[in-house]
Amino acid sequence: MNSIRRFDLDRQGIARVLGDLEADILQTVWALGEPTVKDVTEALGSSAHVKTVMTVMNRMVEKGLLNRHRRGRGYVYSATLAREAFLEHVVDQVLTGLLTDFGGASLAHFVSGATEEQLAELEQLIAKQRQDPEQTKQVRQLIAGRRMNSEKS
Repeated sequence: MNSIRRFDLDRQGIARVLGDLEADILQTVWALGEPTVKDVTEALGSSAHVKTVMTVMNRMVEKGLLNRHRRGRGYVYSATLAREAFLEHVVDQVLTGLLTDFGGASLAHFVSGATEEQLAELEQLIAKQRQDPEQTKQVRQLIAGRRMNSEKS
């Protein structure tokens, strides 16, 4: 899957990094497993048009978001990444970009917006990182390995 190229603050969920229709299609593919274009179009409702959905799904294949496999006379589609792996990928890229470009300001804003429970969890993560930085590296490698396995399936 390609890197995240946009982050739209005016949208919500995965539509922040995808177009609205792409986000709806990806959510539908995750829900249905291996749908056809017709299956996705029907699930999206009466406002969706088959040719538009097919064009967008084929572009999503080109972008590495969907896989396409021949089944009988037609094609079925599947997500390149499982939902959790996709979300981890998005979060990793967005946070890495923020920390690289804005450093301390992004950290300060992140902490100021956290709840007490999130701050406690963050404190635990910091303590673990200080005790064993190698373990944190291994966890990140494990997550990256899960992403790679999800991309293959």
